[in-house]
Amino acid sequence: MRHPTVSGRLFEPLGWALGRLLSVVEGVAFWAAATFPFVHAAAGLLYVQESISTSVLVGLALLHATAIVVGHRYKHNAGGGR
Repeated sequence: MRHPTVSGRLFEPLGWALGRLLSVVEGVAFWAAATFPFVHAAAGLLYVQESISTSVLVGLALLHATAIVVGHRYKHNAGGGR
């Protein structure tokens, strides 16, 4: 015999934790995507000096694209509240 309110509340902490984790991942991806242009500039200089290969540049570009896709929904709440 199941109580009707227990099943609905049983997974609330899990849902909250997953939502919080998703928010953190989106935030990290957003800020990573925002800082990647500086990484690309440094990598470009290293590439010109032949210190890194073309595959590293391509890998950085793919990582940047992934960070953009994952972090595009991030909304920073400057007020601190919900």
